[in-house]
Amino acid sequence: MTEEKKPGTGFPPKGAYLVINSQVFPIKQELVKIGRKLDNDLVIQEPLVSRYHAEIRLDDDKFHLHDLESTGGTFLNQKKISSSVLYSGDIILLANVPVMFIDDSANLIIPAEEPTGHLT
Repeated sequence: MTEEKKPGTGFPPKGAYLVINSQVFPIKQELVKIGRKLDNDLVIQEPLVSRYHAEIRLDDDKFHLHDLESTGGTFLNQKKISSSVLYSGDIILLANVPVMFIDDSANLIIPAEEPTGHLT
């Protein structure tokens, strides 16, 4: 996938973040590996988090969360998943660690019109 970059920044144009407690982790690449082992992009030092727990991929302008057959499981909005699309405000639970996904480029107008129809 060829993602257009912001001039001079080297980062994808989407502004996506993971929020863990009071820490904000900006997503700056198309693949973010999450786990307890130090060679992950996002390291979570919690014994119940697997060494290679999950990953977030940017595919077709959408972020996807994938469980990497973790021991404690990966949950999205209180449902166990193996893979799912992420939406801004989603709560990811990695074993017992809550993580909020924020996508500040999300277009909230289109999804709101889909279930209700155009208001006149």
